[in-house]
This record gives sequence, C-alpha cells and structure tokens, in this order.
Amino acid sequence: MRVLFVEKAKIGGVNIHIEYVKKELEKRGTEVDVITRNEDLKLPSFISSYRKLKELYEKWSKEYDIIHAHDWSIAYPAVKANIKNLIVTLHGSPANPLAKYFEDHIVKKLGKRVVVISPKMLKKYPETTYIPNGVDLDLFKRYENIERENYLAGIFQKYNSDKIIKILRKLKINYIQSGAYPYEELPKLYNQISIFISLPPKYAGFNMVWLEATACEVPYIIGSNYGIGEILPIYKVNNFEELEIILNKIKNEELPELRGLREWIVKNNLTWTAHAEKLIKLYSSII
Repeated sequence: MRVLFVEKAKIGGVNIHIEYVKKELEKRGTEVDVITRNEDLKLPSFISSYRKLKELYEKWSKEYDIIHAHDWSIAYPAVKANIKNLIVTLHGSPANPLAKYFEDHIVKKLGKRVVVISPKMLKKYPETTYIPNGVDLDLFKRYENIERENYLAGIFQKYNSDKIIKILRKLKINYIQSGAYPYEELPKLYNQISIFISLPPKYAGFNMVWLEATACEVPYIIGSNYGIGEILPIYKVNNFEELEIILNKIKNEELPELRGLREWIVKNNLTWTAHAEKLIKLYSSII
C-alpha cells in the first residue's frame, strides 16, 4: 500500500503526529511519503494553495492508494476535487467561523473517512472515525537517574502563561517554561518537575503534552476537560481560581500523587502502534 501524507508545515504537534504514524505504518510494510504545503510546495496559505492543490490531488490520487490530508485547509481542495481515496485527519476545532464552515463541509462529504483524535471532537462529529493520538513509551518514561525537584512546576503552554506564572509566584512555587526545550529534550524536563500544568484553549485538539507527562509519571498533572483531557486520570480545573486552589493543596501536601499512569495508557490503547493499526483498517476499507 502506498500512502501520501499532506500537511501544512514541518512544525508543531501535527508534524510530530505524522512522523510517528509514518514510522509505525512503515513497520507494517506500508510505503509512506510526506509533502508539506509550506516548505515543499512553497504555498504559504489556504488561498494561495487552493487551485494548485486541487490539481496536485488529482495527479496524486492516481499515484497513491491513499491520500491522507491533515487539517481542514489542506483537505478542502481535495474534497472539492472529489478525490475518492481521500482520508482526512482533523487535529483541532478551529475558532474562526469561516474555517469551521470548511471543516463542517469536509465532515458532511466524507463521514467515516474523517479521523478525529479526541472524544470532544467525536461528540461534535459523531459520524467520523475516532482514532486518538498515541505516545512514545520508549522515549517518554521515568528516568531514574534524573531526580525530581519537589514543588517544581513545568508550564507547557504559551496561551495565558502569564496568568499561571502570576499564581505560581504568589504561592512561591518555582517553575520552568517548556518553550526553550527542543522536543527530544522534553522527557528530561518531565522527569525533573513534580507539577505539570497545561490549560489549553477550548478549541484544542488533543494536547499531546498531557499524554507525555502521563507516560513520564509526573506526580501532579493539572489540565482540563479540553482535548484528550476529558478521559485522562489527571487533576482538572475549569479556571485560574481553581488552579490556585489545587496548587495550594499540592504545596500543603493535601492531594495524593497520581499513580499507575503508564498502565492506564496501555490499557486504553493510547500508543502510536494502536493508532497505526486502526488507520490501516480504515485505509483497507476504502481501497
């Protein structure tokens, strides 16, 4: 089977997702190529790429068994070109109303050929196929040679980070921000901190950092019900007032540490192996 992944750019969580899924598919004998709109095609926007992508999709659909587009802006030209061997993964819910219109149109046209990655997105689009992201359990794990620092918090977001920092300073809790760390260094950071904080906006798709922190068994993981957080066995808050309350309880040793996190990941099939196996079944259903 030959598969073409088409994505926006070689950055961010979507690109990490694609790299892992590509590796797992290739282990199973699937040939996978990746093309990025921004770098490979040098088309930096939805408007500038629309006509060219429509033409390219018609060509690619004859060369590959599966065309797998990631993100509504990448997928929409393929839908309008009526590509029959098209699969689309939606990685988040756009805040822009126009983008939401395009996303709704894609789901209406493709149904089960659209993959969503979080329970929240499945509730929004129940006619789609739910295949959650995974985590690399060989990379993200507890490293016994790294000593955790008590009451050291890690902030894993730019969104509203100033509000989180204000609370941490008020409670005199030391913190590190993850932005300065390359992806491959993140396991060391997860193993250094004892408190993990990530409160993404409501349109978040999956928020993989929660799952990575879970795999590294960070004692206190604080998130929300957005993205994959809805089903994770972590501490959850709805606002910054609740964040301050829960951090104060942690500081005063009033909350138990989280346990059995890696076992929970395996039990719930949140691995890239499981993701790839479900994708292959979906691919096979339309060939």
